[in-house]
Amino acid sequence: TEAGGGEEAATEEAGGAAEAAEAGAGAAGEVSAATGGEDAKSLSKSKKSAAEAGEKPKAKSKGKAKAKTGAKKAEEGAAAEKPKAKGKAKGKAKGKAKGKAKKEDKSAMMEALAGEDEGEEAAAVVVQEAAREEEDDKTASLRKLEVVMKTVDSPKELEAVIQQCQAAGASEEELKAAHEKVKELRTRHDALQALRDAINDKDVEGLKAAIATAKELKLAKAEIDAAAKVLKVEEPKEEARKGLTAAQASGDAKEMKTAIAKAKKAGVSDDEIKEWEEMLAGAENKEKAEQGLAAALKSLVVADLKWAIEQAKTAGLDAGKIKEAEAILKEEEPKQLAREAIEAAMDSQNEAELEDALQKAKDAGLPASEWGEVEKLIEKKKKQKELLAGVTKALGESMNCDMKDVDSVRDAKEMLAAAIAEALAMGVNEADVLDAELRRKKLHNTVEDLKGAIRVFCRIRPMNKREKDLKDHTVTTQIDPMTLEVKEDKGTKHNFVYDAVFTPGTQEEIFEDCKDLVQSAADGYNVTLFAYGQTGAGKTFTMAGVPGMLGVSPRTIEEIFRVTKAGEARFQYTVLGSMLELYCQDLVDLLAKGNPAAAKQKLQIREQKDKSISVEHLSAEQCNNADDLHNLLEKGMKNRAVSATAMNSESSRSHLVLMIQIISVNRETKEQLKGKILIVDLAGSERLGKSQTTGQAQKESIEINKSLTCLGNVIEALTNPKKGQLIPYRDSNLTLVMKDALGGTAKTLMFVNCSPASNNIDETLNSLKYAQRAKNVQNKQEKKKK
Repeated sequence: TEAGGGEEAATEEAGGAAEAAEAGAGAAGEVSAATGGEDAKSLSKSKKSAAEAGEKPKAKSKGKAKAKTGAKKAEEGAAAEKPKAKGKAKGKAKGKAKGKAKKEDKSAMMEALAGEDEGEEAAAVVVQEAAREEEDDKTASLRKLEVVMKTVDSPKELEAVIQQCQAAGASEEELKAAHEKVKELRTRHDALQALRDAINDKDVEGLKAAIATAKELKLAKAEIDAAAKVLKVEEPKEEARKGLTAAQASGDAKEMKTAIAKAKKAGVSDDEIKEWEEMLAGAENKEKAEQGLAAALKSLVVADLKWAIEQAKTAGLDAGKIKEAEAILKEEEPKQLAREAIEAAMDSQNEAELEDALQKAKDAGLPASEWGEVEKLIEKKKKQKELLAGVTKALGESMNCDMKDVDSVRDAKEMLAAAIAEALAMGVNEADVLDAELRRKKLHNTVEDLKGAIRVFCRIRPMNKREKDLKDHTVTTQIDPMTLEVKEDKGTKHNFVYDAVFTPGTQEEIFEDCKDLVQSAADGYNVTLFAYGQTGAGKTFTMAGVPGMLGVSPRTIEEIFRVTKAGEARFQYTVLGSMLELYCQDLVDLLAKGNPAAAKQKLQIREQKDKSISVEHLSAEQCNNADDLHNLLEKGMKNRAVSATAMNSESSRSHLVLMIQIISVNRETKEQLKGKILIVDLAGSERLGKSQTTGQAQKESIEINKSLTCLGNVIEALTNPKKGQLIPYRDSNLTLVMKDALGGTAKTLMFVNCSPASNNIDETLNSLKYAQRAKNVQNKQEKKKK
């Protein structure tokens, strides 16, 4: 009774400790998150205080001395203006008030400097000092990471901050310590979980191992003490059970009586002891002894044979039968030991133990049916070692490839990917090829980057009936697979070089060089495919296609589910689809169009902390197969706005955006990646005089051209970045929704669709020049990872 009471108390205390630890972990997470934010604010405040207090480096020249004097006067002017700044900021959010006050301080400083004869040089220094106060995203993220690393207990929270740093451009070397910290936190988390599981299972060996690990990792004392109390209760029981088993193996009735008494004292349940008491009672019963011996000889279980022989001796059975049973025991005992060795080796999967068990099985004379699986497993282990060595070799060789040569990088990627796939197919653990898999993703990403931040495909459609009736002639000529020539009537020739030129090419040819981008999305990158060109140039045909000649969108859908099917053994995938149109600067949810409830919720474009773009209130449907996503696309296409113009009888009057999110979770490591594919069919660029639109259609044309101009401005800013210049994403909803899909780490493919007709030469040249600018956008070489 005392032992049972101790068990309940220990179990209850262990549960309480577990709850307390979980509550503590939650609190630690909140503290760490708060600390990260407050730390960044404190850094900013301390810099500002230092500037106001005049804490600047000592001057080493006459010019710097003048700068210091000018700065002091500027600060005095700024101090006089602070009450005004505070009055204006009253009632606004704290963060905005600080920002406005800071700007007014700087303005006051500049006015004060302008009034001094020698202030020009000082003003320049002050401006430079103020500029240096602005920390870039990368530095701020790394500072936050440094604080979080000192306080956080949850690996997930630290991983979230690491992802922010990666998005801000931090290198793997800068994040090396953080990754090590994540490993440490995961080890502690796993150890704590193992400790709690052992408490719940009341497993003595598990408790001992978990407590030893917990002490080594210096886990919470309350957790360790709770486990120790459970161990203190369970250990005597386990020893008692071992004593019962040993007594059975010895076949000694007296030893069994002693073992039963010890088990009762240790608190072993009556139900457990009942079995052994019945066994003891049978030892003194001759009839039961005969039955027990017969059953043991039939089962050939060594422990049963030993016990049955002892019962037979005690009950006075025939000596001949006992001798026969002992002979069988002598033969079966080595076999039983070999079977136990096989079972233990199969559980441990240790190659040395497997080989030892195989030898014991053969020596004991076990049939091949009992050790055949062991032999196969040994061969498999040897093959795994060989394949893992191949992965290591491929990984080493990939380090020597020319990272500026696309063919060299592609060859290294394919060699490494093949080695990884072969190793995993043979059962090599995911964790054993983790470094190689990270390298493969980097090589795949590099291949896409070397093709260009924005890859541009030019597609010239055939002459249509209207152009032929107008007696137009062709002004475009394909010089080679990458060069297009446009010849004006006056004889001027223009050459344009892109990643590929199709005149017009097949739908299969168009998609062939796109499909690798789907793998990039599955690896956690953002991917964008968009078509640009005048009305009637073939954009919708390229992106959507027609029955029998499917375009980029439906082929991308098929490729997504081909990639996810190929990787489903290693990853659990979730695919979400959304569809919207940008009509006259208004965002319209095409999956909810016509739904009164959805119409009340205005779509808003939001930029998340990790710089990713999302659309608030936009419908997102989970798609479990390609048919689901095809149906979603068809539904959205039916709701798109079109109307007739002089250039096209079914002109798209809006920009169409298909968003596909791919979320993957590694089944072994639980690592989660989020990628996004953006497929954009832009409305046609056109001149109002040529499209002959009026009324609402004319307003639509004006808005279409405005948004396309904004897109051109963004591309221009990305092409020729200037220090301190902001990329004008916010000038249009079109560029804002595409913000995380242009430049940066995004993979982007642009189709420029053109007419070959002489009547459209101006529009064709404009489109080709637009695409030429996009081709010059440079990409950052950092890897984006969730």
